[in-house]
Amino acid sequence: MKKFPFLILLLLFTNFLFSQTKSEIGKIALSVVIPENIDNLDASQLSKLETKVFQIVTGAGLAASGTDKNFVIYPKFAIYESNIVEGGMQNITVVTTELTLIVKQVTNNIVYATTSLPLKGSGNSKNSAVTNSISKILITDPSLKTFIETAKAKIILYYQENCTDIEKKAEVLAKNQNYEAALGTLMAVPEEVSGCYNQVLSRSMEIYKAYQNQKCSVQVQQAKILLAAKDYTGALTVIGQIDPSASCFNAAEALAKSATDKVDEEAKKQWDFKMKQYDNAVALEKQRIDAIKEIAVSYFNSQPKTINNTLIVK
Repeated sequence: MKKFPFLILLLLFTNFLFSQTKSEIGKIALSVVIPENIDNLDASQLSKLETKVFQIVTGAGLAASGTDKNFVIYPKFAIYESNIVEGGMQNITVVTTELTLIVKQVTNNIVYATTSLPLKGSGNSKNSAVTNSISKILITDPSLKTFIETAKAKIILYYQENCTDIEKKAEVLAKNQNYEAALGTLMAVPEEVSGCYNQVLSRSMEIYKAYQNQKCSVQVQQAKILLAAKDYTGALTVIGQIDPSASCFNAAEALAKSATDKVDEEAKKQWDFKMKQYDNAVALEKQRIDAIKEIAVSYFNSQPKTINNTLIVK
């Protein structure tokens, strides 16, 4: 019997995640990260393990591509036994392995939840037997549900206790006119933290309007250039991004009028419909929330895709 005990190691974790999407904004987020080396697993096995962890997170209704990457979920995988069983046509290798999953809050280096699953696998080689054991990870295992629920409860508590600090951080960013980062900071708060989420959403609206004031003069200039080039549809697209609360909105409306006289009926109908939405407070608020989320997504996706945190794994 060969046993590989867990040692205290300093590991560099790499994030293999896809880009953030708007649908993930408002969800509790766990960034799935995979150590560069886990008990000599090869690249294919690491990929299969990553997919399993990703499915565990998304299957629980969480976002697996973290926003501020403050909460991570990562695996440890150990091979405890490897035995050869003599068979008829060929010998079979049987392995006993164990998957351990850890949820950690990165900035404070605090473990929020952990669980372990014993696994067995078989194959015509040790490598194929290990791959087989990974394939047997059952993402609907009840212990995994309890594990995720424990982590969720602690993450929600974190946001409840740190809501004021999050708002203050966003306020500093907004004062420095770093509006995208400010909105990203606020939109990292999950909707399940209802009290805090409502607070940050209200503050996001104020920052979004300041952001619009900052951008509107540039957008008006862009629209003028497009009009001069007789790209009337393009000009309307740019003007349509200007919020009615922006200081330059009246100037934008004047430009829009000259553009709508030059576009086809379908484009004009779409523009008229957009303008009618501005008269509907509910529709306008929804538009602003969608725009805020788009800005947050753009900000998150512009951040480094690799998490270069050196984490202590026990």
